[in-house]
Amino acid sequence: MDLKKITVDGVQLAVRDQGSGEAVLLVHGFPLDHTMWRQQWEPLSARYRVIIPDLRGFGQSEVTAGTVTMAQFADDLAKLLDALRVPTVTYCGLSMGGYIGWEFWRRHRPRVSRMILCDTRAAADTEIVVRGRHWMARRVCDEGPGFVPETMLPKLFAPQTLGTPSDVVDQTRRTILTSSAEGIAAAQRGMAQRRDATAMLSSLDVPTLLIAGTHDVISPPAEIRQIADAVPEGAFIMVERSGHLPPLENPDDFNQAVLTFLSG
Repeated sequence: MDLKKITVDGVQLAVRDQGSGEAVLLVHGFPLDHTMWRQQWEPLSARYRVIIPDLRGFGQSEVTAGTVTMAQFADDLAKLLDALRVPTVTYCGLSMGGYIGWEFWRRHRPRVSRMILCDTRAAADTEIVVRGRHWMARRVCDEGPGFVPETMLPKLFAPQTLGTPSDVVDQTRRTILTSSAEGIAAAQRGMAQRRDATAMLSSLDVPTLLIAGTHDVISPPAEIRQIADAVPEGAFIMVERSGHLPPLENPDDFNQAVLTFLSG
């Protein structure tokens, strides 16, 4: 299926839009694109309208240099939904997609019917993490994204995934290598200044599913369980045999968890 191209604030965004019925918005993590949801779009679109964009600066969407904040990403998504005439969605975001989800809730609350937040964090970055983000932003602009996969892949995947021959790791590596250096840098700078979302958790008044990969070292399951406990209608599930990317590493269990939540 060809991606639609929709212009938002002068920037062309690419989006996959398939299926019908209630809308589910799938928002990818960093530094990936819409293809990280490739194991989800067919199972979910059999029952729902599934909208899967490439965020500004990634995939086939145009790049904005400098800094792209989580608020900017969230507003892009709201305007994309306006163009697609979609009033409300189940918002599903992974990692950076979860960071954007907090801002989407803050800024576009009436559009959210449910939330699914995968392998993400509510707390703001520590000073060490902030320095690391700016380090990567500077280096990727100087050298290109060639060094990024070896920096990130061991943190993205469970040891079992890394040690098992498959195209999952190789395709993720290719996605990162073909990403825009300016897009990577802009998102890193935006994440470095993202707001702490911990205080807002108790105000989330829609059903919310928190998903964690059992071997996630970036956003550990215990931390994600704490988020679920703080949300009034929060539920928590762990996906076995996965690290930071359960939709790719264990799509069967991930899809079952999502479909059960959506039908519940």
